[in-house]
Amino acid sequence: MASPSQSLNSTLDDNRQVNFREKLLIIDLSLGDRDVECLKFLCRDYITLRKLEKCSRALDIFEYLLQQELLSEGDPFFLAELLYTIEQKILLQHLDYTREQVECQLQTRRRVSHFRNLLYELSEGISSENLKSMIFLLKESLPNVQMTSRSFLTYLEKQAKIDEDNVTLLENLCQKIVPNLMEKLDKYKRERNEIKNQRLQAAFTLCKKAVFIAPQEKQ
Repeated sequence: MASPSQSLNSTLDDNRQVNFREKLLIIDLSLGDRDVECLKFLCRDYITLRKLEKCSRALDIFEYLLQQELLSEGDPFFLAELLYTIEQKILLQHLDYTREQVECQLQTRRRVSHFRNLLYELSEGISSENLKSMIFLLKESLPNVQMTSRSFLTYLEKQAKIDEDNVTLLENLCQKIVPNLMEKLDKYKRERNEIKNQRLQAAFTLCKKAVFIAPQEKQ
């Protein structure tokens, strides 16, 4: 039988959990349909497309993130990152974050990949007229269905026409139709190269250490 102190601690934990869920509900009620679609797009690397298609509210997404322990009262940063990305910075207060705190922690705690973030930024910069032009150029390789900029980019990714190491098709489309988006692509390629160089440097350092340690072990 649980002691009174254990029961009290359990009650307090339950209350904190309820309070956190209340905060998530407040955030959900502050987001519109467009925001939900943006969240679904940004969470594609963590939630399957089939599950995302069933999400009609932000609460549905939050529930999946809670189940996968990607979101908790103790660490709500992923949601803070998502809200920051979709320009809902005013809602960060419900997670006890400020815009400056999120910006600072993004350097080391980012969960939305640079590639996913690039696609999101491109989708925001592609107007309906731009999209029509892009679809026209790729008409023979696209399904005959109505598309948004996000579903268009999602389709290209699913068909392996673009990936984190291959944005050539996006470059060609943007150069011809939305040249002002080339800056985002150039920035992404620079960041991608920096990440690759950092990984190569780290691997090289490990190899050097292994070569240095091996002879000593033989002795």
